[in-house]
Amino acid sequence: MNIKIAAEKTGLTKKAIKYYESEGLINPLKNVENNYREYSDEDIIRLNLIGALRTLDIPIKGIKDVIAGKKGLQEALMDALEKIDENISYLEKSKLIISSLMEKNPDDYKYSGEQIKKLRETLELSRDDKKELISNSLLRIFPGNFGKMFVVMYEPFLDVTIDNDEKKKVWLKLVEFLDSAEEVDESDYPIGKLKDFEDDKLDEFKTTIGNQVKKLLNYDDSAKNIAVSNHIKFVKSLKEDEKVKCSFIRCIELTKKYCKIIKPIQGEFEKYLAVLNEDYKKYRENDTKMLLDIENGVKDNLGFGINDLVKSFI
Repeated sequence: MNIKIAAEKTGLTKKAIKYYESEGLINPLKNVENNYREYSDEDIIRLNLIGALRTLDIPIKGIKDVIAGKKGLQEALMDALEKIDENISYLEKSKLIISSLMEKNPDDYKYSGEQIKKLRETLELSRDDKKELISNSLLRIFPGNFGKMFVVMYEPFLDVTIDNDEKKKVWLKLVEFLDSAEEVDESDYPIGKLKDFEDDKLDEFKTTIGNQVKKLLNYDDSAKNIAVSNHIKFVKSLKEDEKVKCSFIRCIELTKKYCKIIKPIQGEFEKYLAVLNEDYKKYRENDTKMLLDIENGVKDNLGFGINDLVKSFI
């Protein structure tokens, strides 16, 4: 059959058929009388296969390997599937970045270009690189020894996992937040107070935090009873010892300063981290539960809670 009929049978254009021939995918015989190509039934079967594989975006080289027997059809399809998955992942990330930018209604072309590039790069970071990005950002925001202590506090939870669309969105929000957060003044409390904090004390602090994290992640009735008992003793000492009371009141005043300067940044950071790290989510939930258990336990035992006592000091 001639090329016109071959085109009708396969649904391919004459140009496509000639191209596949030039690539060596088919090799029709030539009619010696008129020098026209004659396409056999085998050529039609092969052209149908070629056309079908091209609709799946399988490249010419891959089709050549199948026809030459260098690669099985199953393997070629698997290669195509992997490529499709890569493309889908890339497009999904692009969609997330676009959505993130549109929420801010950007009109600064220079800023938008830099931001798009940065967001794209951060989505491709390895797990370790993501952890490093977070740590370096926190050290920039909180200078000096306080920044080091702040990173230590959250280090057990900085191995973030980005395994669904929600986490990808939150990760982009976290990156933007860390990038836009202003550096805290070194003279502000508690940054300035920790200027002379020694490295060996930082190691001790890291050990303390590690133990605290383990206990809180494994919070149970035994831990609850110990915590409640310790706080009952502490509250009693507040009522009975004037020095302890004065020291506690001073802590309340310093906490107010901390909350004014540090807490807004810390709270926003924790909100994102709780989505990106399941252990930190559990840690926060257990921490909330423990504080409630302590409040109720003290109140049941002494007739008033810690919150009531704090209010009386303010």
